Amino acid sequence: MNNTFSFNRFGKLLAMDGRKYLRNFGITLAILCSLNVGTWLLSAVFGITMPTFVRWMTIYVAVMLATILVPAKAFGDINLPREGVRYAMLPVSNWEKYLSYLLYCILTPVAVVLVSWGIDSLLTLIPVGGFQSFIKSMGIMGVTMDFVAQMADPSGVFNPSDLGDEFVSFYDMMNKLDSQMVWSYIVGILFSIGLFMMGNLLFKTHKTGKTFGIMMGVSYILSMIIQSIMLAGNFRGLFIPADPNDVNASLSAISNMTTELMTVSLIVHIVLTVALYIGIFFKLKTQKY
Repeated sequence: MNNTFSFNRFGKLLAMDGRKYLRNFGITLAILCSLNVGTWLLSAVFGITMPTFVRWMTIYVAVMLATILVPAKAFGDINLPREGVRYAMLPVSNWEKYLSYLLYCILTPVAVVLVSWGIDSLLTLIPVGGFQSFIKSMGIMGVTMDFVAQMADPSGVFNPSDLGDEFVSFYDMMNKLDSQMVWSYIVGILFSIGLFMMGNLLFKTHKTGKTFGIMMGVSYILSMIIQSIMLAGNFRGLFIPADPNDVNASLSAISNMTTELMTVSLIVHIVLTVALYIGIFFKLKTQKY
């Protein structure tokens, strides 16, 4: 089959892959989307208020587990000797196989976020239980500051100025960084998806475990590269204030350092993510059985 694209063929392949996806990963997906039900039950049984930060972290863990597990669980047979040959012989192009594989792996964490957030919101509407406020942001900074606010005033009536001018500056800085963190989070998820998709094609056994080990090694190397870039960019001159006792100057230095770190990390991850997705296409095309 040449590298052409037919909507009719692609639709049939999506349906076939969808049936396999639900058969191999459907139960796992339902469990991951429902993790906050367990959090809500714990809060109801023990009569405690569950902070939005904990609920957000539960969703984050569910998304990461979905990202890590879906390639091998849903498409783990596409490079195996017997099943892989059948997959290779399907009357569809490599583009169609690639796009179907990509769509299911990328849409899975998106579905987990949306469904988990929806379930969390529905549980918040129930008068009993410990979910007393909605998760208003999926950004880690915003959720963290909501958590700080709840700790400062459990009644929910909170003004940052109640904790002093220094905290107002800190609060504003964290909120400004929130949008940058969201983009870093999205690109990080896309990078992880690509890494585990590639690992699923490279390894025939223990796919997830081997890929996870590689991810740890890659993360360590990337941290060293990013740290070197930061140091080469006059790190101390840019990010350490002249007067360490000046709170606003210190906060500005922290903001500068965090922004620079996230920018460098984002660029590096974007380049690697694009390279991964290109590599996945050609690996599918040249897969040996």
